[in-house]
Amino acid sequence: MSNSSSPGVTHDSRWRAYVWGALAALTCPCHLPVLLVVLSGTAAGAFVNAHWGVAALALLALFFVFLTRALQAFRRLHRLPRS
Repeated sequence: MSNSSSPGVTHDSRWRAYVWGALAALTCPCHLPVLLVVLSGTAAGAFVNAHWGVAALALLALFFVFLTRALQAFRRLHRLPRS
């Protein structure tokens, strides 16, 4: 399935770009308090609460990886020049 407005853009590449973007949004370190509320009462929540510094650093590293991949995918999708 090709998009008629952009040659070479497939439904799969568009889907992949949005997934990378969603993962970047979910792993943003500013969402750590929300993550604690969602995981409250679980073993994972207790671990994150006890080691929030480690959790913040891990989320920050994942956020940068996912954000980089999302930006690359959207650049390929829209053929934006790198600056």
